[in-house]
Amino acid sequence: MAFPAKFTIQRGKVDLKDVVVAAGAAEAQTDTFSLNMDVTNLTKGEAVFLIDELKQKVMQMPWPPL
Repeated sequence: MAFPAKFTIQRGKVDLKDVVVAAGAAEAQTDTFSLNMDVTNLTKGEAVFLIDELKQKVMQMPWPPL
């Protein structure tokens, strides 16, 4: 059984320890990857930086996420 994972990172909290992994939404059970961002006060550079931090978290944790 797949584990739908949700990764959460906040602007200004960019250490890998700050990336929270929790159970994801039902859509994740359909081999779907979705990224939701509140870009009200976020620059494109900050968005790319945060996405890279999420990538690092995925790379360093056990797979599939538990």
